[in-house]
Amino acid sequence: MSKAGTREFNEVVVTHLSNGVKVTLPIHTIHGKQPGPVLGLSAVIHGDEIIGAEILRRVAARIDEQKLSGTVKILPVANQLAFESLTRNTPLDMTNLNRVFPGDPDGWVTEQLAHSIVENFLSTLDAYIDLHAGGAVPIVDYVYIQNDEALSRAFNFPLLYRPSQSYEGTTVTYTAAKGIPSVTVEVGGGPNFEKDIERGVEGILNCMRHLEMIPEPVVAPPKQTVVTEIKIIRPRQGGVMVPEFDFSAVGSIIEGKQVLSRTYNPQTFEELEVIHTPFERNIVILMRGLVQKVNPGDYGFMIGNLDTAEGESTL
Repeated sequence: MSKAGTREFNEVVVTHLSNGVKVTLPIHTIHGKQPGPVLGLSAVIHGDEIIGAEILRRVAARIDEQKLSGTVKILPVANQLAFESLTRNTPLDMTNLNRVFPGDPDGWVTEQLAHSIVENFLSTLDAYIDLHAGGAVPIVDYVYIQNDEALSRAFNFPLLYRPSQSYEGTTVTYTAAKGIPSVTVEVGGGPNFEKDIERGVEGILNCMRHLEMIPEPVVAPPKQTVVTEIKIIRPRQGGVMVPEFDFSAVGSIIEGKQVLSRTYNPQTFEELEVIHTPFERNIVILMRGLVQKVNPGDYGFMIGNLDTAEGESTL
């Protein structure tokens, strides 16, 4: 019996916790009426990046399987254990899922999870988009250029990043090695603003237009800037961080060496650290935009160097 024009939902059992509860991969499959590529969409590889789950819920709701060419496979919560604890790493073994692909069926629970994602999801795809975010506190906004620049640009974010060296052990480490066109998106986080959710939805739909999966014209991208140098700034001192800019500064240009934040000892009121912009022409990629507790080594800011960027920024 043909599955064309239908939807299905399956939960692939990965393992069981000590209390008997199943750890599963929730996979939605939308079968288009017409033939076409298999596109995979995933989110919540990191458990504190919950915006991706909402983006994928809305994408699923807006796809018309009767007009779809190909198949869309959606893994909205890739790491249930980390999602439950709202942590970047899997709490049972404190391992970062996005550093252990392709995984190991005989390894730590995170490695078992990665192996199951490969076997039941990634290995079945013709194209792939993986959603990430700033986490529970910071907000971020850019798209990686991996192995298909046109597909990355079709997400229509104004800022892209061409890394000189990619992280090893990510989902895209596996898919790119298999020649699967892949896009890694970093969007939102922290307050999970509505505008960021909708930009994520529209970005995926436009990539589907680019792949000729939905019968709509591709929306032309805005003026785009490609950064090749990003400085990750981690505070050296913990305390209460007071930023000099709010979240609206994400994507904006800061000229010269300016103060980004000040961190104070909440008990003595002593100023412990002042964080400055690292470049002469800075573009804000990730930031903390509210007064918050910060620990030494947390993600504080990600700042791109516009002096080494490709193309002229219009931001």
